[in-house]
Amino acid sequence: MVLLAMYEMRLYLLNITKSYRDDEDGYTGEWFNCPVDFEEVKERLGVEQEEQIEIADYELPFSVSSDTPLWEVNANCRMVQEIEGTPVGNEMKEIQAKWFHSFDDFIDHKDEIRHYDMSDSAFFAEYLITEEHIFGEIPVGLLSHIDFSSYGRELEQSDDYLFTSNGVFRYP
Repeated sequence: MVLLAMYEMRLYLLNITKSYRDDEDGYTGEWFNCPVDFEEVKERLGVEQEEQIEIADYELPFSVSSDTPLWEVNANCRMVQEIEGTPVGNEMKEIQAKWFHSFDDFIDHKDEIRHYDMSDSAFFAEYLITEEHIFGEIPVGLLSHIDFSSYGRELEQSDDYLFTSNGVFRYP
């Protein structure tokens, strides 16, 4: 059985030592799967040093610039591969957009993100109140008077929670 990667990660690298030619579609370049093996780059692009290449395009779940070193791209790709298939990995872009300014910031704090395997806000509100006791111990007779749906809607609007089709996430 072949497992497909959740993110197809690849770079389009240019050989910037060869002059630009309008009649040959510009610079010499090719797509490389990540993590990138520089020996393969040397062979396919005819370069000897990393300074002779430039990132022209990319398909990555994080941003890079034209001069981002390959070791940094490869390190980030390995971090993505580590969390692939996990709830946090499945919602990486949404989580990063909600709580973090950069991919590095997300990676530094990914272990602090809590995942709840439920997507209904009313059920989630009931769970927080009855199981995690976020308001302390509530008498059983009082529980029937709590509007879990209303509180669930408040949680959906909260900056502390992210509701997705893969569950609810909380970042401290």
